[in-house]
Amino acid sequence: MRVLFVEGKDREALAALAEALPHPYWLLEGEGVFLLQVLGAGEEARARAEAVPGVRVWAFRLEDGVVYRGCGKRSGTSP
Repeated sequence: MRVLFVEGKDREALAALAEALPHPYWLLEGEGVFLLQVLGAGEEARARAEAVPGVRVWAFRLEDGVVYRGCGKRSGTSP
């Protein structure tokens, strides 16, 4: 699975991008910056992200990971 990361300072632009994509995502807030993580994103999602002004975009292939355990709820990454 590919994971797309989009970093930028405009929360509204990143939230609009996330809502427009048909993939699970997290929008993280740091000190003066936001990071959008999109799971299962393909080339179309990457192209849409790169069209957002003022962002940096990275794409990675998920090699390994841990699904949330112990909370009793299914997450966006649960099988």
